[in-house]
Amino acid sequence: MEKKSSFLLHIVFFLFCIVLSVLVLSHFISERNLHISYASNPAPESAQILDNPYCGFYQMNGYTLSDEQTASDAAKWYKKNCASNPYPLLLLEINLKNYAETRISSAALKQLRTLLEACSSGKKQVILRFLYDWEGQALTSEPTAFYRIKNHIQQVASVVNDYSDCVYILQGTLTGNNGEMNNSNYNDINQIRQIAETLDKCISSDIFLAVRTPGQLRGILRTKKPLSSSTAYSGSLESRLSLFNDGMLGSVYDLGTYGDQPLKSSNALDAKGTRSEELLYQYKLCQYVPNGGEVTVDNVYNDLENAIEDLAQMHVSYLNSEHDAAVLDKWKNSTCSGDDVFSGSTGYDYISAHLGYRYVMKESTLDFHSFADDTAVLYINIENTGFSSSYRKFDTKLIITNLDSGEETELETDIDNRKIASNDFSSFQIRLDLRSWEKGTYSIALCMKDPYTGNSIHFANSGSEEEDTVPVAALTIE
Repeated sequence: MEKKSSFLLHIVFFLFCIVLSVLVLSHFISERNLHISYASNPAPESAQILDNPYCGFYQMNGYTLSDEQTASDAAKWYKKNCASNPYPLLLLEINLKNYAETRISSAALKQLRTLLEACSSGKKQVILRFLYDWEGQALTSEPTAFYRIKNHIQQVASVVNDYSDCVYILQGTLTGNNGEMNNSNYNDINQIRQIAETLDKCISSDIFLAVRTPGQLRGILRTKKPLSSSTAYSGSLESRLSLFNDGMLGSVYDLGTYGDQPLKSSNALDAKGTRSEELLYQYKLCQYVPNGGEVTVDNVYNDLENAIEDLAQMHVSYLNSEHDAAVLDKWKNSTCSGDDVFSGSTGYDYISAHLGYRYVMKESTLDFHSFADDTAVLYINIENTGFSSSYRKFDTKLIITNLDSGEETELETDIDNRKIASNDFSSFQIRLDLRSWEKGTYSIALCMKDPYTGNSIHFANSGSEEEDTVPVAALTIE
């Protein structure tokens, strides 16, 4: 009888353990099992022109440093000529002709500092060009001694580097008519290379440098291979040397930018290739460094269809807002055809909308296996329909809003917007700790900001063109 009672007790205990295990397991599964519904519903791209930094049309202004002026005079000049500039980009030309045969005075350097301080306070994005000539007389305006150009670079660097967030690009080598590296006493590629290397040594690596032709760039770097992703944004001369073209679309040669003979292996490194060769070179190079300038001379190469094709291939991100008026007017009087959102827009508006980067939020997905995963992975696809990449990195966060409580959370991301190539899209992964979230409904949005200007980067999705964020998805946890 005792054995039977003992056996029954064991059976009861065993059954109790099974029931307890089932209850514990059920509770565990219940705790692990989150019912998630996720809806990605990005708005389509609109045709609106976006107000974003480091791209678009620019205004050009020029100031001559002189001992006859003071920092106060420079401040007044800026207020009169630049403060009301409607464009975020400013091409600031600084004429050094008064110091061609001497060192730049401390009074002149104070004027330069005043101008850059005003630009910085106004959150201008400055394309800076130092030169000795505005009259097409560089041969007589430039220093007679080559070393003075290098000395002048060292002097201005002491000021410019204090504004490396404000100065976006430093164009040219200080030489040539209008600083365009032509008709100069110092056009030998070895001299150009020495000046470029001095700029690289003295000017902050946060500032892009630019030369006039692809041939000059190849000659400076001693390589025919364009910059690749493996060395981009490293701070080296190769990674920061860009192009500017003030003869853009002006002829089959872009007014001396290209040559009339195909490149051969025996050519000098600084030789000019044909238009098709140099367009392909720029297509590869300018995924990682900026390209811009001014269009000129009304001709077939800047007819709308041809212009759009070449501007996209060159990855052009900035253009002069005033020159050449005949070409700009031609675009204003042209109409886009086709079946996309820009059909019926003027050619000028189309080009304005595509200079630089133009981000569009595309589909996103959420990867989360409720029982197995501790965290979810959010995949976000961002398209860039602009002519070029962005060449400055922005701060990007997810904005997560609990629609039930109104509580908003910011989540830092490691998204590098520079990797979103033009006419392409990139996918980014962000981990979300959904198990720490309360049950409820959430909106997920993306916020991208430029750390220098503080401006939000606007997306081209309809309804988000002027907003600080762009919607990504809605998520519900039950």
